[in-house]
Amino acid sequence: MEQAARWLIASRRPLLVVGDEVWKSGAQPDLVAFAEKFGLPVASGPGGFRNFPSRHKLHLGSFNMSSDYVKAGVDLIVMIGARDFGGRIVPGSPEAPADARIVRIGLDTSHMGRNYPTDLALVADVKEAIKDLRSALEGTLAKQRLASFGSARAEEVRALSAKMWTNYDAAARKNFGWQEMHPDELTHIMARTLDPNAIIVSETHSATAHYDAFPFGVREDEQMFVGYTGNSLGWGIGGATGAKIAAPDRLVVCSIGDGAVMYSASGFWSQVRYGVPVLTVVWNNHNYQAVRLGFNRYGGKMAATGQYAGMYLGDPEIDFVKLAESQGVKGEKVGTAADLDAALKRGIQATRNGNPYLVEAVISRIGGGAESAWHEGFKLTQRMKGRRA
Repeated sequence: MEQAARWLIASRRPLLVVGDEVWKSGAQPDLVAFAEKFGLPVASGPGGFRNFPSRHKLHLGSFNMSSDYVKAGVDLIVMIGARDFGGRIVPGSPEAPADARIVRIGLDTSHMGRNYPTDLALVADVKEAIKDLRSALEGTLAKQRLASFGSARAEEVRALSAKMWTNYDAAARKNFGWQEMHPDELTHIMARTLDPNAIIVSETHSATAHYDAFPFGVREDEQMFVGYTGNSLGWGIGGATGAKIAAPDRLVVCSIGDGAVMYSASGFWSQVRYGVPVLTVVWNNHNYQAVRLGFNRYGGKMAATGQYAGMYLGDPEIDFVKLAESQGVKGEKVGTAADLDAALKRGIQATRNGNPYLVEAVISRIGGGAESAWHEGFKLTQRMKGRRA
């Protein structure tokens, strides 16, 4: 702890990278107070929770080697309850600053140095470790220096954070008003319409759903994000049902892609059978968009021809309202921003009355190959007719 404190004091450009052990240890308030006390910038690592308030003035969003703060040079990274960088693909360039010392704090030792080196490992409960590290800093810094430590750095970080969120909001607003609703508009409407302390359980891929419009926080009176950390499908409806059982007095929203629903739709029946009033919002773009975008980035035959095998979910279109109603869940289908706002309010009221509800929101496909509605032309009935003839 003393070594970590000395490195933080000597560092010109430190960065905290935070992960799910922060949430799991109940350390979010301690982390916020720690960052504010010492003017430390915070970036979020991959995970299923938002471990630092999304719109906090010291938050720089998800860790990114291309961010303005990281590009300007980082000499110390303190990983607090965070998984290691990388590991999903063979990278074309380093996924962590090569010249920065790396300190790791947490109990998941399998992610300490899994892909990138570790200079100092502190195997400890995150909540207790933050308290100890704060004490070590306060005990090492002279009183006169403690009062102003990190203030100049914090001013820089606040400016970078403000610029980042301003740019994000401006870019999102450009996607409002499309004839077929853009995912960015969908998230902004959800953020302003749902309860201030709603729990958002998401099974929508980051390639489609950007939740930065939500002011996710760490207190029970703030909106909360719960996601999944793998690449499988079928988690969302069950996850949202479990979240509602755990927090029965809060609005729980299952925010889920159309393809993912098809892996777990029987969960609607369970919600009715056991009286679990979840509001489900289905993002329907008639596509496995995340997978299509992967094929498009690969640049192979599918990208060249515009024919993405197995990606299009139309012909016939799935009626998610009827699918839910067949299991006792009422709902409605919307295609415009104005209709969505009203539908969400009806859904919220339905859950307050003790009933699950579904809103199917038709949205536009985005990214490479978005215009493609191609699908395999196989029809067994055509072969059967030929044989009969």
